[in-house]
Amino acid sequence: MPDSIDDTTREARLADLHTLVVRGAELTVSAGPDAGRTILAEGSSVLVGTGVACDLRLSDKLVSRTHLEVSCERDGVRIVDRGSRNGTFFQGARVRDVLLTGDAELVLGTHTRITVNASQEPVRLPFTMGTSFGGAVAHSEAMRHVFRLLEMVAAKDVTVLLEGDSGTGKEVLANALHAESSRRNGPFVVVDCGSIPEHLVESELFGHEKGSFTGATGTHVGRFERAHGGTIFLDEIGELPLEAQPKLLRALESRTVRRVGGRDPIAFDVRVVAATNRRLKEAVRLKEFREDLFYRLAVVHVVVPRLADRRDDIPLLAERFLRQITADPAATLAPDLARLLSAYAWPGNVRELRNVIERFATFQQADPVMLFGDAASEHVASGAAVDLGALAHLSYADAKRTLMDAYHRAVLPGVIEQAGGVPRAAERLGMSRTNLYRVLQELGGIGAAGEDG
Repeated sequence: MPDSIDDTTREARLADLHTLVVRGAELTVSAGPDAGRTILAEGSSVLVGTGVACDLRLSDKLVSRTHLEVSCERDGVRIVDRGSRNGTFFQGARVRDVLLTGDAELVLGTHTRITVNASQEPVRLPFTMGTSFGGAVAHSEAMRHVFRLLEMVAAKDVTVLLEGDSGTGKEVLANALHAESSRRNGPFVVVDCGSIPEHLVESELFGHEKGSFTGATGTHVGRFERAHGGTIFLDEIGELPLEAQPKLLRALESRTVRRVGGRDPIAFDVRVVAATNRRLKEAVRLKEFREDLFYRLAVVHVVVPRLADRRDDIPLLAERFLRQITADPAATLAPDLARLLSAYAWPGNVRELRNVIERFATFQQADPVMLFGDAASEHVASGAAVDLGALAHLSYADAKRTLMDAYHRAVLPGVIEQAGGVPRAAERLGMSRTNLYRVLQELGGIGAAGEDG
């Protein structure tokens, strides 16, 4: 018996090493047109606003489409205003970025109030110790948490719903899930639900017989039949017309399809992976998506974080793209380019990052306007800009942390480059090497290039 207990204890301690610990929170609309609405933030970020991409969709016209973001972190719950027009206010001060360690009330615009109840119990999220899953790569714990979920799912045949902003790499993850599963030798069939004309949805998904409608000059095999033995990826499932959703639900439940104009059901054997940049729970609440289909698709519900929420991955992904585009396996990022990429907000996520690296590979210039176009001035941070007035509501410790973070991002990369590496930079700054390495790690490794040992 004691040996068994010791083994269990050792396994638990090992599991803790592979676990990301964050603080959760409950958001409740306490005043305004949407009073009474509640949502939990546990692990993934929660977007609040009036747009279709928000987890908490509000009807207050003074609230922006994407007003604020709530993120669970190890030390508390971070509130970030996403450039709202009428602002986010905390204790009378307009805030852009604040870390809450206790309960708080936020005011959006002038009418809506949201109470944030921070959980005192930590939320433990498992993450893989590896940095890749199929063709996807990541250093960040947030993305490696996604990898761990998909690793566990790959061995099963359950349906998976991937939810995340456009360009976050949902198709790459779906392809990786297929490649890591027992269906890897079967077909991987992609269906872009948002691009199929409404009157052709049934024909594309289930097929049609010759002469079944005007223009049906031959028999057409639908996507589900083509995916037999493999995986079907229903991309942008949130754009599927409401009229077509009951037919898809029926097919998923019966595992059969009937071609348009056909009589006999045709059985299929596929794993279904769906993806959307919409928040389907909110779409269900607003009667924009069928609830029964949502629960049929979200057997395993995985939220893919934005690139801006996993900045540790930017240098890794950028260097990988650079090597692919230039066909040079030894290509590396120059320090000035790495700093520029790390300072950008990436509204287009990983897809935009690849486009930027293609432009860099073409022109060989780390110029913000050339790389980012008109978005350069809007989305490239100076690294040193701090709203001092917004610090008044913070504790001394939190205000100091905010200022030091801005200093680290604005100053350290340049000092390291000028000094020729971390060891000499640490000496110049009067810091220990260990402390400087720790700070760089917290900032996602920016400016660590060019080390001289």
